[in-house]
Amino acid sequence: MRRTLATLTAFALLSAPTLSVAQTLGEGNVKLLEASDTVPVSKIPDGIYLRTVNDPEDIIWDRLPEYRVAMNPAPAVHQSVELRVNYDAEPSYLYLNLARTSERLYVRMRWTDETKDTETAFDRFRDGVAVQFSLGDDETSYMMGDGPESAVNIWYWRSGNDAVQNLAAGGPGSTTVLDEQPVSGKSLYTERDGDPNQWTVVMSRPIASDGAHNASFDRDAVPMAFAVWQGAEKERDGFKRVSDGWILLDMASE
Repeated sequence: MRRTLATLTAFALLSAPTLSVAQTLGEGNVKLLEASDTVPVSKIPDGIYLRTVNDPEDIIWDRLPEYRVAMNPAPAVHQSVELRVNYDAEPSYLYLNLARTSERLYVRMRWTDETKDTETAFDRFRDGVAVQFSLGDDETSYMMGDGPESAVNIWYWRSGNDAVQNLAAGGPGSTTVLDEQPVSGKSLYTERDGDPNQWTVVMSRPIASDGAHNASFDRDAVPMAFAVWQGAEKERDGFKRVSDGWILLDMASE
């Protein structure tokens, strides 16, 4: 890794208290983000690099704050989905690290999943996760936007080959694959003795990106939301778990 002693020392001093708190409190006490909360994006100092782009196991993640969001069944937008949704289900949790360099934004997510589902076939579906950004403000519907003038940009990962799609939508059923595909990702499925198995996925994109439907990160606050699909639960399309409302990504934090 191309890391100088000076930058490594600065990064360690900056991050050591965060790591200590995370170790002391444990996962269940990681800060819970709720709708309309603002969350800072950690700045990775110049000269510090991940071992590879989107590396889900890089030591950097242990040095950064972690947050969690509650994931609940998405409100049904079609009758066929309504038949499958259990609105009484207990929430699950998606754990997040949010980081940027001077050139790139990273979103790292991990969640419990006892089965690794990587194929789509008859009555079989892949695991997946998505990050959604409002192209405007938090008045846009977090349920995939609400029209061409209130659209969203979606980064969508599906298991199997670490495929990440850069999408746009202006409401349920309007999802479109964009011509520009600047988003990349990498995943890791971990089977853990005595602990639940889990997926870890990192997706990232250059801060600057062309295209009318690519989210702009050149603003102080960016509305962000999440979705998870559990293949073993036959979740797909609108049958999924989502975060409740927008969380505001603070891009101006240092």
